[in-house]
Amino acid sequence: MWVVAGRQTQGRGRRARAWVSEPGNLYASHAFRPDCAPGRLGEYAFVAALALYDAVCVVCPAAGSHIALKWPNDLIAVDGKLSGILLESESGGAGQALLLTIGWGVNCRHHPEGGDYPATDFASLGFDVAPQVLFDALRGAFERHARILREDGMAAIRQAWLAHARGVGQSITVRLEDRTLEGTFRDLDVDGRLILEQPDGSRMKISTGDVFFPGRAGR
Repeated sequence: MWVVAGRQTQGRGRRARAWVSEPGNLYASHAFRPDCAPGRLGEYAFVAALALYDAVCVVCPAAGSHIALKWPNDLIAVDGKLSGILLESESGGAGQALLLTIGWGVNCRHHPEGGDYPATDFASLGFDVAPQVLFDALRGAFERHARILREDGMAAIRQAWLAHARGVGQSITVRLEDRTLEGTFRDLDVDGRLILEQPDGSRMKISTGDVFFPGRAGR
């Protein structure tokens, strides 16, 4: 099931953060029962990000050279964040598979001010990205990448995600719940965890955290 809203009155992001939901942006959610083990549900974060990246490139090809993916599933431009994607799962009851819901919030014409990471929108960047047209492209792109995940596995998704990622091989800051780390973004492992090389040369695999880049939209 897909659900699209023209406006949300109680939108929220990761860790129950408030999500500004003004008319003119895309707010879409997809609920389904993926045929995979519960431990692999996180792979759909990368599927969702790739689907949005491809959908934007289809709807507005000129924007393609201005966007990138930020680990694990944000769409960004040099000026800031263009979207947020949230995954939630819940038990389907006796005899039923887990239900996974993926929500996309895309800044087509508006963006919030403030926040930990700067935000922007496609209209501010000079691109016309209509929410309904973007949604139509997103649905198809998601189904394509979900099929790749089912048939070819996470290795294919990982390779495609890295091809559009920002910061690989560069210095980044990763904010965890209890501390902040700095180092070099070396790679993703086979499960999609970020591999951070710390100043002492040791490498750490990170499953959850907020990534920041040095520079204009980095902090």
